[in-house]
Amino acid sequence: MKAAAVKAGILTFEEPPSPADAADKHDDHEHEHGGPFGERSELVFSLACGALTGIGWGLSKYGVPWVASTSLYVVAYVLGAWFTVKEVVVALRGRKFEIDFLMLLAAIGAAILGEWFEGALLLFLFTLGHGLEGYAMRRARNAIGALAKLVPETALRLDDSGSEAEVGVRELVVGDRILVKPNTRLPADGFVVMGATSVNQAPITGESLPVEKRAVADVATAMASPDALAAEHRVFAGTINGAGALTVVVTKAAGESTLARVVKMVAEAETQKSPTQQFTDRFERAFVPIILGLVVALMFAWLVIDEPFARSFYRAMAVLVAASPCARRALCWQAWRGLRERECW
Repeated sequence: MKAAAVKAGILTFEEPPSPADAADKHDDHEHEHGGPFGERSELVFSLACGALTGIGWGLSKYGVPWVASTSLYVVAYVLGAWFTVKEVVVALRGRKFEIDFLMLLAAIGAAILGEWFEGALLLFLFTLGHGLEGYAMRRARNAIGALAKLVPETALRLDDSGSEAEVGVRELVVGDRILVKPNTRLPADGFVVMGATSVNQAPITGESLPVEKRAVADVATAMASPDALAAEHRVFAGTINGAGALTVVVTKAAGESTLARVVKMVAEAETQKSPTQQFTDRFERAFVPIILGLVVALMFAWLVIDEPFARSFYRAMAVLVAASPCARRALCWQAWRGLRERECW
């Protein structure tokens, strides 16, 4: 995603994360899952899980033998849990209990109780949210890549004799003179010292009409305070030159250009968490262990009260399913089914 930005000098190269940072990267939910459908594999698996769950439920309502519907539920389990298991493994390696782990246990508990439909529905709702989140993050990263592609990777630098030399944009330094040919993108921020034309600044400023550009009267004064120059003298990296050639003095390195700052702000906004998300993460760290401890305690309730182990186990699994993410929707479904059954009675 960042290759174009790195080539254009907008973003610097980042070293790959160490194994110790793997858990932190997992917290950011990068969603970089591979699979037969590439980046969309998690979303495709989720939709297939939902489709099989719906078909299985429909078959069970039309008197088809339970083996057929249960088989569909099992396949739905496999598809729904495929990427969830991967998330759980990464989290456990980082010694963390997250919602993914609770969700997986809830689905297993539902299967143990014989409620295959409810377990498959939980997996579908959970993985659908994960898949849509990954889709949104990919779109944000693609937007960063599209911004980075606005800047050409090379520029024509002029020496003191006026000779042209093609160099990488990252090699440009403040004070370099570059030649911008007609109908090409500007490779760096700067001001015009020779030539006159109109420049399409819509990619940067959003202006609907091209802006006329002309050379400054005094290069030394302009170089002393380039940010104070009028708009008719200043140009920006990523904008599109018109029909005339321009000679431009570079005022900002590639990594400090206006477009580079925009790309960096978008990238930072993608990685930063909102206060609500931060609260949810803190709540999750306490919620999951508490629920797991409660479930374990309920499983041994038969030692305290006079009831068989099967009853205690059933109650523990019911609590686990009810406390899991997306369970509220499934419970609403169960309530609706219960009301329909009461109407039938």
